[in-house]
Amino acid sequence: MKNLLFVLIISLITFKSFSQKFDGYYITNSNDTIKCSFDVETAIFDRTDFERYSVRNRIRILNTEGKKITFKPNEINSFFIRGTKTGDYKFASIENKNNFYHEIIKGKLSYYKLHGTNSSGALGALVTERSFLYKDKNFIEMNPLNLRKGLGKQIEDYPELYQKWMDSNKYYKLDQFEEVVNLYNQHFEN
Repeated sequence: MKNLLFVLIISLITFKSFSQKFDGYYITNSNDTIKCSFDVETAIFDRTDFERYSVRNRIRILNTEGKKITFKPNEINSFFIRGTKTGDYKFASIENKNNFYHEIIKGKLSYYKLHGTNSSGALGALVTERSFLYKDKNFIEMNPLNLRKGLGKQIEDYPELYQKWMDSNKYYKLDQFEEVVNLYNQHFEN
């Protein structure tokens, strides 16, 4: 019984986050770039481990005067956080301006992730991630159960890559999704 209680307490602690400051900048809706520090949630045992889901609906900054300001997705265009344990991150407010989306790849075909959590009761929250593609002013959520077909529809205008992507036994596996998006964008840069 003591072991079970210990595991429950540790589980609760690991889901609690703390705040940390990281440098970066944000871009206003009028396209001005403003340097600032971000006040974002981090993991309890690693203050450099940035909790990406914590900036889904708002971002807190410290401006150059040290004043705390909170922005919602409809109030700024994007922001860039530097120096986290897992690298630098760019988030953008796109489509309905209700969320900040993690920008993975920017190009003719852009790739974004939306980080979130699902409440799972007493043991805290389960971190979730949804994938989106943006092309020709269309914002499409990718179905994880039919990822090959979803990306395939977006790359049909590059027939060679489309054929290789759709032939799952010879060329590209599902975990090469980002590689295929990058190849598609490189093709259309020329």
